[in-house]
Amino acid sequence: MQKAWQLGSCDKNIVVAVIDTGVDYNHPDLMANLWKNPKEIPDNDIDDDKNGFVDDEIGWDFVADDNLPYDEHGHGTHIAGIIGATGENGIGTKGVCSQISLMVLKYYDPQASGQQNLLNTVKAFQYAVNNGAHIINYSGGGAQASREEKEAIAEAQKKNILVVAAAGNESEDAGQHAYYPASYHLD
Repeated sequence: MQKAWQLGSCDKNIVVAVIDTGVDYNHPDLMANLWKNPKEIPDNDIDDDKNGFVDDEIGWDFVADDNLPYDEHGHGTHIAGIIGATGENGIGTKGVCSQISLMVLKYYDPQASGQQNLLNTVKAFQYAVNNGAHIINYSGGGAQASREEKEAIAEAQKKNILVVAAAGNESEDAGQHAYYPASYHLD
């Protein structure tokens, strides 16, 4: 085993919200590390935790507005794998933290406008903040700032939630051309 894998400690009690294209929640490297909403009884068609989302056992799909945040794109599954693929099952790869809880929040619809995807992003941030995320990973973004998005991230900061955001997916120098949310003046 390489020494780097021995340095970090991982914990199933740490919840990482993956705001992305969804996740293949049937993937053998990810199934064991999916977050389970402790206040929700699965498949009973009741909003048990009264958070506004029915049967949100592993997260939410803000595109379809349902509890099945499945990834048809592939990006979210890739990111979730980097963060928390189990690695001890003899298949595939191992994530940075092989014992973690991945909260799946789908915001991206390739057919939607940038404004709709941004609205979904804000809702996903709010969900993560209100439902126990310790870390939020958001690999999206763009050149347009949003007051609502900045406020949602500032709220995460107030609750000591670490937000990790892409700093320039468009091959641009973020020091020269702002890329949000990474370019907001927040810690």
